[in-house]
Amino acid sequence: MCSDKISRIIGILTTYIIACYRELRDMAHHVSASVLSKTICAAIAGVMALMPISATEENDSIKITSVTPNDSLPNINDSIIIKYPYSKMIECTHIGVPFIVGGLIEMEHNKKFRELRNSFMPRFHSEVDNFTQYLPAGVMLGMKAFGVPSRSSWGEMLTADAFSAIIMAGLVNSIKYTAKLRRPDGSSNNSFPSGHTATAFMTATMLNKEYGDLSPWVGMGAYATATATGLMRMANNRHWMSDILAGAGIGIMSTEFAYWLSDIIFKRKKASSELIDHWVDFEQWNPSFLGFYANFQIPLTKYKPAYGMSFNTSTGTSAGIEGAWYWNHHLGVGGRLSVMNVNYSYNSIKEIIDTPEELNQANNGDSFEMAVFQTGIYSYIKIFRHMYFSPKALIGINRYDKTVNVFFTCPSSIGACFTTGGSIGAMVTQYFDINFFADWNALSPHNDVQNKVIQTIGLGARFSYRFKEK
Repeated sequence: MCSDKISRIIGILTTYIIACYRELRDMAHHVSASVLSKTICAAIAGVMALMPISATEENDSIKITSVTPNDSLPNINDSIIIKYPYSKMIECTHIGVPFIVGGLIEMEHNKKFRELRNSFMPRFHSEVDNFTQYLPAGVMLGMKAFGVPSRSSWGEMLTADAFSAIIMAGLVNSIKYTAKLRRPDGSSNNSFPSGHTATAFMTATMLNKEYGDLSPWVGMGAYATATATGLMRMANNRHWMSDILAGAGIGIMSTEFAYWLSDIIFKRKKASSELIDHWVDFEQWNPSFLGFYANFQIPLTKYKPAYGMSFNTSTGTSAGIEGAWYWNHHLGVGGRLSVMNVNYSYNSIKEIIDTPEELNQANNGDSFEMAVFQTGIYSYIKIFRHMYFSPKALIGINRYDKTVNVFFTCPSSIGACFTTGGSIGAMVTQYFDINFFADWNALSPHNDVQNKVIQTIGLGARFSYRFKEK
């Protein structure tokens, strides 16, 4: 019965997405169909992967007794049966796999995100990432040494940590020297996946496992540090975006499997409170979040940098942080800070091309960059027990950087912008969620000649940390 309902829902969603895709394809003539199709397929696959799977065996049912109102759902009996919704294998992979799949899909678009890095921080260099990858582990060991109660004993924790390191190192190195992907700086052919990022997310998951229940800020700080490590690897020009995503997935998944093995060795059973907290109806939770997102920008307008020139725009990229505070379960206020580029290609300019170098540049195209800050209203609508739809409406400012080209020069400028759209997300742990979004952006004209609003469609994913209601 449940599977039939899910099948029907997936069918409806698929039909709707295909219809939207066709409209976007018709509007964006210069956007590669493969970019849209692969992005959409990735979103569908991610949502399907995150859907709860019903248990069929009696062993997957857990009886919980003597539940008090303060520790559980309201208006429940003293004895209830909660179905354990998925196998242990899915529990260990349902976070890491979407990251890895996203990294594989992203390989084709690595150069677009590298353009974003080259535009805003081409000379960035730091060795801090060599240390931040181990910082969550250091915090975990320090808290344990000072006697702060944790999930595991010393023996259980160290065993799980050792398994995590062995699994992570084995996966990362075996893939590195099999894939042989060249680093963006050209220094070697072992770029995919990122070992630093895998280590950072491995240690972040360790800390969250041991002390995540102490405060939501523990996990928030751990994963923020891990994310910063991955972004610094990109900023240092040592890794592609695909390397970062895959490394994050491997690090998380390695720790999940390691704790599973450790629990088997020490014959540790998951506490009933963990099960309730993990699969509680999230209507009890405050949807407030803080997360990192990345997306593709599909322009819907032509680009006019100078008189007599009308260029074609093509797919660009955007990345940033986004957060919102909800004053109830359905409405909140928040904003986003992001950097964005939009690629453009030359046309109808043969009369002004004088040299082979100019012709080569015309054939290669270029991009203009901007920074965007927006704030506005967010909403939260529950779809299933662990899935939700979140529409938003944002206003703000966008600042274009100075655009210099052999054909023209456009000074920097500031203008107003507007964004609306929505996302479909799913809670994958007590504090962590992932969602896929589609936004319509209206950006201010780039220059005096570009008198029309620049419109784009943003398709991407956001990984967020949510705050449990006190």
